[in-house]
Amino acid sequence: MKMEEEIKFLNILEPRKAECGIFRFMTRAWHPHRTFDTDKYYSPQDLKEVAAKSIYLDSFIEVESSKSGVSKQKLKKEVLDYLEEIGLEKKMHVIRWMGIGFLKIAFMMKVGIFVNEPAVLRLKSSMGKNPILFLPTHRSYADFCVLTYLCYHYDIELPAVAAGMDFYSMAVVGQRMRETGAFYIRRTLTGAPLYAATLKQYVRTVVAKYSSPVEFFLEGTRSRSNKSLSPKYGVLSMSLMPLFAREVSDVTIVPVNISYDRLMEHGLFAYEHLGVPKPKESTGGLLKSLYKLNDHYGNIYINFGAPLSVRSYLGEVSHSDVLKPVDLQQITPDQFKQVQAVAEYVISLQQKATVVTISNLLALVLMDSIVKSELLDLDQVLSEVSWMVQVLTALGALVYENDVKSSVERILVVHREFMRLDKENRLRLVTGTLMDVSSEVQKKMKGHTLRAETMATALPIIQLQLYVNPVLHYLLPPALIYLLVHEGAMAEDELASQYHRVRKLLRHEFYYVDENEANTFESALSYCVSNDVVFRRAGQLAAGGAQRLQRVLRAAAWPAVAAADVCARVAAQERKCTHSRLLKLIQAAVESSHCHPYCLSLDCAGNCLGGLVLAGALLRDKLENEMSYVVVPDAMAQARELIGAILPKLRVDFTTRNPVVMARADVAAKL
Repeated sequence: MKMEEEIKFLNILEPRKAECGIFRFMTRAWHPHRTFDTDKYYSPQDLKEVAAKSIYLDSFIEVESSKSGVSKQKLKKEVLDYLEEIGLEKKMHVIRWMGIGFLKIAFMMKVGIFVNEPAVLRLKSSMGKNPILFLPTHRSYADFCVLTYLCYHYDIELPAVAAGMDFYSMAVVGQRMRETGAFYIRRTLTGAPLYAATLKQYVRTVVAKYSSPVEFFLEGTRSRSNKSLSPKYGVLSMSLMPLFAREVSDVTIVPVNISYDRLMEHGLFAYEHLGVPKPKESTGGLLKSLYKLNDHYGNIYINFGAPLSVRSYLGEVSHSDVLKPVDLQQITPDQFKQVQAVAEYVISLQQKATVVTISNLLALVLMDSIVKSELLDLDQVLSEVSWMVQVLTALGALVYENDVKSSVERILVVHREFMRLDKENRLRLVTGTLMDVSSEVQKKMKGHTLRAETMATALPIIQLQLYVNPVLHYLLPPALIYLLVHEGAMAEDELASQYHRVRKLLRHEFYYVDENEANTFESALSYCVSNDVVFRRAGQLAAGGAQRLQRVLRAAAWPAVAAADVCARVAAQERKCTHSRLLKLIQAAVESSHCHPYCLSLDCAGNCLGGLVLAGALLRDKLENEMSYVVVPDAMAQARELIGAILPKLRVDFTTRNPVVMARADVAAKL
């Protein structure tokens, strides 16, 4: 099938405006398609009862009682209390009212929810044979809502959604979420063996017995960088246990990519990157923030990747000891390795399902304009965006756009707080406001206390980078190939070796799957050669003449490589240092230099330190309360030499002395 035949995005909110009102749609007769046809229908209460009566929990309680001396009756009561804390509920009247609220807020935010409908309908037609896991990317709190609403729209049973305890403690909201299908999981299972056993059995029961899909975020938390994070394996291992124990014949995983024109939390994320602590979720805070939602938030794009049969992917499923009762079979080391392989592959499928939006394209163009210190008028911006569409499409990206001009004009309204056209119709970045950090917040800051001027400059750059980041997994491989050869030709085998070293160094910043890397390198090299980014000469590879494309690739890799350079330099100077102190020193070093402002990101710095650990340049030691690093001199010298060889020699002024950057105080006067 051709790509055009497979992909068709439709705005599933549009019919609510034309065909019928919100209330009428949410109160219609609803007969959802079950994703898993079981012999018996299990209600949410049944699931808790089945889990509580399992042989596994009985056996666990027996052992725990003999070890701790606590009576079995008391431990059984604890299990029931845990199940009440964890378990989902389903109340149709709550679902309908929550749906009405969701639609009203969506219209207040002026969003469209564009869904790749053919993929959803193909999935729906194949449902029923085995459990289905929805594994979406996690970029925003809105992810919970949009996927649940999508299921209601297409008459699919609402998913059982794994949610964090942050929501559990929110008055009213926590219970309403539970009644629409959320079940709650604590952040850590350490030190609570009975809770951990109860949770494992509950998740296993939901997957094996419930007629709804199970949804959880493989990355474990929202990605503050808007990029893929390394997967967490806990909930996935619990969810695949029914397959390993032969309770079900297969498990189908549906990778889902959710892309946003505008992240609701991008301002908070930018502050978090700089070390300002995340505000605690509360019902009061949610109500206070509602007024901010009366704005233009652009579109949300949901793309379902091809469903993955876990049995087919693994080839040979590693089964547990068949002599044990089914309930007593637990994850073995071999099975856990298979879980890890599945998790990593699913992240790559999520990346393939990325929908590149006009926000991403415009962010790339504006960032390039800032790096060049060159103003672009609207016509030039449209030309650059159109060219960027061609670049990313050639790299295999799915770019969603119908009319570049109208889409750019729409996005300029959506992001008018930090990018806009001036009175000469030139695209400008708007700085943040000067903000004095209170002494109370300073005590809680995770990094170095930055100057107000630094934060005002850095915040909009970081916000802009958040919209560049989702497309970097397409740009980075050819960018690294170009950077490795731009100062001197090298043989292909040497290039491949150096490429893989750099990729490993940046693995936490740009997540990838090892088994795909050989093909990724070959594809990127082929792209570079065919587009004159590099050329072959007498068995050597050297920089080509495609300067425009080379400039974009160089700028794409610059923030991460520059951050790795600062991290390596500061760590080498310290020799031995705790994680928190090292982050503060790195931020202080960036503030006093001419680095890209994204190098101030604590998230990026932590990723780069993790890369230096992978490279053997740092040894990580877990202290009682904190991580500590010790430098390995020879390996650190090699890492710094490698980073220095590819570090772009760019010197950019990101303050208002750059003609593309406009002070917020000057906005009213210049418009």
